[in-house]
Amino acid sequence: MYEANVLVVEDSKFHGVIIKDILIKNGYSVTWVMTGEEAVDIYEKFDLILLDVMLPGISGYELCEIVKSKAPIIPVIMLTAMDDEKSMIKSLESGADDYIKKPYSVNELLARIKVQLRTRKLQIELINKNQELQNAYNMIKKLSITDMLTGAYNRGYINEYIDKAVKDTSYNSVKIACIMIDIDNFKKVNDNYGHLTGDKVLKNVALICKECVSNYGKVIRFGGEEFLIIIDKDVEKSEIIAEKIRYKCEESRCCGFIYTVSIGVKIFDSDKSNFYKDLEEGIKEADKMLYASKNSGKNKVCVSKTHSL
Repeated sequence: MYEANVLVVEDSKFHGVIIKDILIKNGYSVTWVMTGEEAVDIYEKFDLILLDVMLPGISGYELCEIVKSKAPIIPVIMLTAMDDEKSMIKSLESGADDYIKKPYSVNELLARIKVQLRTRKLQIELINKNQELQNAYNMIKKLSITDMLTGAYNRGYINEYIDKAVKDTSYNSVKIACIMIDIDNFKKVNDNYGHLTGDKVLKNVALICKECVSNYGKVIRFGGEEFLIIIDKDVEKSEIIAEKIRYKCEESRCCGFIYTVSIGVKIFDSDKSNFYKDLEEGIKEADKMLYASKNSGKNKVCVSKTHSL
C-alpha cells in the first residue's frame, strides 16, 4: 500500500507533535516544519500539506498561494483556531482545498485527508491519461505527415509547413529555396534489380538529403522517385546543398551499383499574405529547373537565375 507523504506546517509545538503522532499512527509519512520559509524549499515533494493559517514570517495564506501557483495538484488543508467566515473565505480564495477549525476531531481530520488524497490520485490518473492520449495523437499526427518507406515527410506535410510559417510572428517576409530531386532512370532500377532494391535506393536518397539539409530545411517525398526540399535557413547555401546531394548519391553505391539524381533549384522571396501561392509557384519553378537538368544530360543541378516568381 502506498504511504502518502504529508507536510505539516505548524508553528505550535503542542499541535505539531499531536498532528504528527496522529498521522504516523495512521500510516502516513510525515515531515513537520514550523515556518513558511522552511516549507517553501521542500513542499513540492509532498502529496498533501496541512497548513496553519497563523505563521511567523510567511503567512499560511501566502504560502498556500505559492504552493498553488507552482504545484496546483498538491492538496492544501488549512488549519486555524479562528472561527469566522472571513478567515474561511480567505483560506479558500488563497487556493486551499479544504479548511478545518481547531479544535477538530481526529476522525474528521483523517477523513478530510483521505478525501483530498483520493482526489489527488484521480487528478494524477487523469493527467497521465491525458498525456497518453496526447502522445497517441502526436504519434498519429506524425504518421499522417510521414512517408512510411523513407521516413521523410510526405506531401501532406506541406500544408502544415505553410500553416506554421504563416503563424510565425518573427517575420513578415521570408526567402525560401525549393529543391526538386528526381532519381535518374529509376524505372530501370526497378526493372533490372527489383522493387526491393528500388526501395533501398529511395531510402538512401532520403537519408542523404536529410544529412545534407540538416537543420536548414525540410525533406519531403513528393511522389514516386521525386523529393522536395524546402530550405528556409541560410537559403544562399541551397545550391551547395543541392550539389552535395547530387555528389553523395552518385558516390554512395548503396546497392552495389551507381545511380544518379537530377536536381532543380528555385530561390524566391515571399511574404505571409501570399505564402501558399508563392510556395506553389516556387515548387513549379524548381520542377522546371529539374527538367532542364534532365534534358541537358541528367546527373546535374540547374538553378534558376532570378528570384522572382
